Amino acid sequence: MVRVRKLSGVGRVSLVRTPVFRTNQPAGTRPVGEWAQIATQYDTSPDWIDELVFQYYVMTMESEGGANVYSFFRKVVRYVDIERDNNHMSTVFLHPRTLERYGDVVAVAVEITLGGQVAAAEDEVDGGRVRLPENWWTNPNVLQNENLTIRDGYLLGRDETPFALINIDDYEVIK
Repeated sequence: MVRVRKLSGVGRVSLVRTPVFRTNQPAGTRPVGEWAQIATQYDTSPDWIDELVFQYYVMTMESEGGANVYSFFRKVVRYVDIERDNNHMSTVFLHPRTLERYGDVVAVAVEITLGGQVAAAEDEVDGGRVRLPENWWTNPNVLQNENLTIRDGYLLGRDETPFALINIDDYEVIK
């Protein structure tokens, strides 16, 4: 019923610049930032799905005093009225300041639930920088590691960013 075609969000290729909107307001004082965009391309097979719940997980890494420290971010996004299609997209973002403070994205995962059951899941890991077990986002050995801090509220849905109105028809309705 639901199939993840592609999940991306690790590495420099997943960085997107803040959109610049033309207004009569004075220009900002900071340079345009780079956001981490975690993107899921997925397919659905029923004619209509009432609701899909996407649970995103993102891990960043930075070096601190010669040791690697990790931050773990999570976000739930609910979509409604999903029509059969082989070209759906879902995205979440980390703000440029979050990346500056907590490091580079080294792992991302998404679980898509339909009717309370996991219908699809996918992850992407920078294997050159970090080794993680299967289903790392639920593994107690990962989540309870003394070098990892869980940081809720930082991962942003598309509707909470300046990307909200860009190509709006390419995305499902967020509930």
